[in-house]
Amino acid sequence: MSNEDDTKLIEVLSKHYSETFDQLKEVVARRDRLFLYILLVIFILLLYMSNPTVMSDWINSFFSSQVAGNSNTTMAPLVDVSVIGVVLLLGLLSFSHTYFQTVLHIERQYDYVYQLEEQLSRYFNDMAFIREGRHYRNYKRRFSSWTKFIFWFLFPILYLLFIVVWLWFLFTTAQTPISYKIVDCLITVSILVSLGLYLLATIKRK
Repeated sequence: MSNEDDTKLIEVLSKHYSETFDQLKEVVARRDRLFLYILLVIFILLLYMSNPTVMSDWINSFFSSQVAGNSNTTMAPLVDVSVIGVVLLLGLLSFSHTYFQTVLHIERQYDYVYQLEEQLSRYFNDMAFIREGRHYRNYKRRFSSWTKFIFWFLFPILYLLFIVVWLWFLFTTAQTPISYKIVDCLITVSILVSLGLYLLATIKRK
């Protein structure tokens, strides 16, 4: 391969590397947002579990004030307490499934970035294009391992613990009609399936 061909190849790879790295940063930011959304929904669910009627009264009061305006008329409750649990669970399922997919996508993209850096660094005597690959693994390995432990193991274990607490609440404390309990169980099983597939994928990566 001639020097001119080498130069063109380096230019193409460099541009592709920059685009890939920019996309990776966007996906990482999305993962962090989804993580916060999941924590927020779990927090709201915990408040709901502590006193479902209080949350239902608050939501119905809010809707009534918006619909009735300044009039003194009272309205029947618009939102049943059981519906709130279903809606929150659906939100948790949506955020969780997308979050698990995003984390696995990030790991695949990092592997690809490492491959691109390995190819590019050869043309610069291993003095350039080593930011995410060799440099990161040499100098930030411990922090990287801790981050992976949080996202791959600690969070899923705590998440699973929350699901157990939720099921206990659903069958022992919640005054929920059987139809709503069936829906809640189906959504919870879907969350557990997504969580199980995520854990299986992370174990295979190791």
